[in-house]
Amino acid sequence: MYKNLLAGRRRSALSLAVLVMLSTALAGCQTTGEQLNQDYGTCESFGARYGSPEHSQCMLVQQQRRDNESRNALEEARLATEISRSSQEMIDARRLQRGN
Repeated sequence: MYKNLLAGRRRSALSLAVLVMLSTALAGCQTTGEQLNQDYGTCESFGARYGSPEHSQCMLVQQQRRDNESRNALEEARLATEISRSSQEMIDARRLQRGN
């Protein structure tokens, strides 16, 4: 029975970690067309005309910003998963100590 309880807790922790990763990934979902339109609008608001070197540079900066945001979100999800796993291992170890 105790093993079943531990297995259920692990599944719960794993499910929570997967949910966090998926929600983080889906929070930033936009189609490529929407992203480009947003970037064009941002660059135009900065005064960079389409086709100019300034516009190209602005578009590159916008892509780098988006890549950094995506990388940061994935790192946060990885850390949340690691913390969840570590917490579950600590809980399991403590329960085993109590049982002995």
